[in-house]
Amino acid sequence: MKFKVIIITLIAILVLCIFATVLIGYSNLKYTSQNAVLRYISQHPQNVAVACFNPNEPQRGFYHNNAETFPLASTFKVTILLGYAEQVAVGGLDPAEIIPVSALDAFYLPGTDGGAHPEFLKSLGDGRTSLTLDEVTDGMIIFSSNAATDYLLSRLKTVDWVELYGRLGLEKTSLPHSYLGLYLYMTNHETLLYDLESLGPEATLAEQTRLEQLFVKDEAWRAIETRYATNLSNQAPLDVQKNITAEFGVRASADDLAKMMLAAYGYSDALTPAAQTIARQHLEWPMQLNPQNATIFKALGVKSGAWPAVLTSAWYAEPLKYEPRVLVVLYRNLPDDYWNAWLAGMSQQTLEINVLNTANCALFANALTPIEP
Repeated sequence: MKFKVIIITLIAILVLCIFATVLIGYSNLKYTSQNAVLRYISQHPQNVAVACFNPNEPQRGFYHNNAETFPLASTFKVTILLGYAEQVAVGGLDPAEIIPVSALDAFYLPGTDGGAHPEFLKSLGDGRTSLTLDEVTDGMIIFSSNAATDYLLSRLKTVDWVELYGRLGLEKTSLPHSYLGLYLYMTNHETLLYDLESLGPEATLAEQTRLEQLFVKDEAWRAIETRYATNLSNQAPLDVQKNITAEFGVRASADDLAKMMLAAYGYSDALTPAAQTIARQHLEWPMQLNPQNATIFKALGVKSGAWPAVLTSAWYAEPLKYEPRVLVVLYRNLPDDYWNAWLAGMSQQTLEINVLNTANCALFANALTPIEP
């Protein structure tokens, strides 16, 4: 009898293992394989933007929804990086300036960045109470710390963004504004949850700025808000997050992001050579963090972003064996199951890296070009 029970138990375990394997295989086929990503974008072309081209021959590239404005999430931080690079290049900012960690923490709202800011501080090493402005910029680009970004933006008051956008040729890019203010706008202890029925642009940026300044400058207000934010029951529901980031978050087109990458890599005279060097030093963190990339690429720079239902990336790559490529890919209105699977496995970026490895835009072109009847 005991032997029979063991056999039945083993069979049950085996069935469960087979079932789990089938589920994993199904998930890979439906969500996370390269074919799954290509199939998704071919079925949802209206919610994907692509600019993929050799910067020496942009007229021969592949473009899809490239002039349309999309929400960017953290990929927008390339814009702030370019403003910072210019200020350092002209001596307006010193990258070696020592900044107390507390100055960044004043911009940190728990639960709004997926743990990026704490991970960034952890990377500095135990016991650090200060860091350089250059390290703050790495925190913005490599770790995507919103607190580092908002602190850096607060130091760029002298940047003439309209003039810079004009030089870069940007046409669909929003002016920089606070990530902290955007999240406080969703919900905070003073005004509580944003009412989706009143969704509209009236005085939105002014209110975001007011809330950000309260958080940064009023320690008592910040303490109350931090306690409020760390209570999971007070977090904004997913539909509110999607609507607020889509309606009021930073935005740009794939074309505009491509222009930023081209400027950073010297394909236009929008930035001085000194500013280009500074921007590239921060964008090329994959070359610094993973020496193996040097066996494939001469240069590889990237900034990515994620908001609910949004995934975005802007790349510049010089493969050792091929011509350089600029690649910008923007997704919006992603269903929750795809967004969760892709964010966990970086499935969409696996496809993007494959395109860059081979300097071949045909994968996107074949998926997004309508077949003639």
